[in-house]
Amino acid sequence: MLRHIEAVRKVPRLQNCMIVLVLESNLGFECQHIVHAVNTAKVRNWVALSEGASGGIGWLTTNERKESMCFALRDSLAVGCIGLSRHFFSTTHPKPEIMKIIDDELKNFCILVEAPKTPFGKPKKTYSGKIGGRNDDIAIVMQLAIAGVRRFYQNEKYAGFRPVL
Repeated sequence: MLRHIEAVRKVPRLQNCMIVLVLESNLGFECQHIVHAVNTAKVRNWVALSEGASGGIGWLTTNERKESMCFALRDSLAVGCIGLSRHFFSTTHPKPEIMKIIDDELKNFCILVEAPKTPFGKPKKTYSGKIGGRNDDIAIVMQLAIAGVRRFYQNEKYAGFRPVL
């Protein structure tokens, strides 16, 4: 995460940009560890969305929210709202390799429907790309980014972090 923020800050005109962290809130407390690491590294000009349980740090990913995020990504891709900057980079893979990974994860992400267990039950929907041992981290990150940017610009609690235009 810290290497990524450092690389973002090397992109022309992003040296002083606001870093908005949209961290998944889960039982492993990874988001708290990331916030601690960002504080310890004295990263400047950042905010972590606090949309977890009881307003805690992180983004609570309920099944309803996963559905909404999945459809938001699908719709954004369908109308061409997502593009890559000429400054696109990966801190972990060469550009051609990460492009292939993104393509594969987006193509394999799907809605899995499990039949109801009782005659009056409802089908269970799962939103995932982890079929057959595959990864879906980038597809999830893209979904979190879309949901996060919407929340950041629409929720007044983040108004003090937004740029004045």
